[in-house]
Parts: sequence; C-alpha cells; structure tokens
Amino acid sequence: MENSKIEWTDHTFNPWMGCQHVSPGCDHCYAEARMDHQYRKVQWGPHGERKRTSEAYWKNPVKWNATACAFRREHGHRPRVFCASLADVFDNQVEPEWRQDLLCADPRVLRTGLADTN
Repeated sequence: MENSKIEWTDHTFNPWMGCQHVSPGCDHCYAEARMDHQYRKVQWGPHGERKRTSEAYWKNPVKWNATACAFRREHGHRPRVFCASLADVFDNQVEPEWRQDLLCADPRVLRTGLADTN
C-alpha cells in the first residue's frame, strides 16, 4: 500500500496474504484478525489457502524504486517499505515459485520491472 498508515514505514507490500499461526505469539495477530476474521479475505493457519496479490500490485515496489530519489528530496530519507505485513515470507504453505519471485536477486528486475530478463 502506497503511503502506509503504519507510522514507521512509507509503503507496505504484501506479496501474498495468509500465514501459519505457528506459536502462542501469534494468538493476537492483527493480520489474522483483519484478513481472516474481519474481512474474510483469506483463512489463516496450516490448512488455510494463501492468496497471492495481483500482478499489477507487484509493480508497486518497482514504481517506488523509480521515484526513490524524488521521495528522498521531499521527505529527507529513502522510502521505507514493510514487506509482508499480512504474511510470512518463509511460510512453508506458500508456493515456492512465489517466494522465488519475491526474492529475485536480479537487479535488472528491480530497475525495469521486467519479469523476463533473458
């Protein structure tokens, strides 16, 4: 989400929604409360379905990167992006390809927004 309401970040990016709920520390999870119980967008837990966000949404970090210099001039710092506020990047119920897409190390993808760099 561009211009996040979370005070310590500027944007949030959620590659998918959903999580395992792995420990008692998860008992009061805000993401589960909102996305599962309140909005019913995704079922939490080991048997819940993870939902990948749209291809258009995945272009936001590329856009934020392209405007980072202007953002820094205006705000005095680089844009801060909270990744996976509604998910666990290392959730073992996530399709491995999704994580690979997220962790792509090819800087050309970040600079151009192109998924195919061949």
